[in-house]
Amino acid sequence: MSDPHELHALSLFSGCDDTDLAIAGRLLTAIDASPGRVLMVQGGLARQFVIVESGQVEVVHHQPDGSDHVVTLGADDWVGEVGLIDHVPCTATVRTRTGARVHVAGTAEFRQLLEILPIACQLRSTADDRVAENQLADAS
Repeated sequence: MSDPHELHALSLFSGCDDTDLAIAGRLLTAIDASPGRVLMVQGGLARQFVIVESGQVEVVHHQPDGSDHVVTLGADDWVGEVGLIDHVPCTATVRTRTGARVHVAGTAEFRQLLEILPIACQLRSTADDRVAENQLADAS
């Protein structure tokens, strides 16, 4: 369970009222992850959605030409929505770069988060942007 007060400070929840925050708090699990913890693997089954509260995670998209496109995400970023929304394998490998406090939702919990309209709108927009970025990276 995640504290709704912690979630309120994150932009994903900016359009949420207290009821939405309480529901999200019940659906998410707060985890203090040590550096190097693998959260998802490119090509693997999409099983979780991760919101970074503090610390950094490294997102590595292995491209068809063998090179890697690496992005570092930090506080107030999230990852894992593409595979869960589009029902596709994970599009990148994600691991903690530093110690990080993250909030995690499994598949069922993520589907329930999508029932909260302000969250659903932001997640769909982010997923669309990331799919387009990955397609551009793969094409170059």
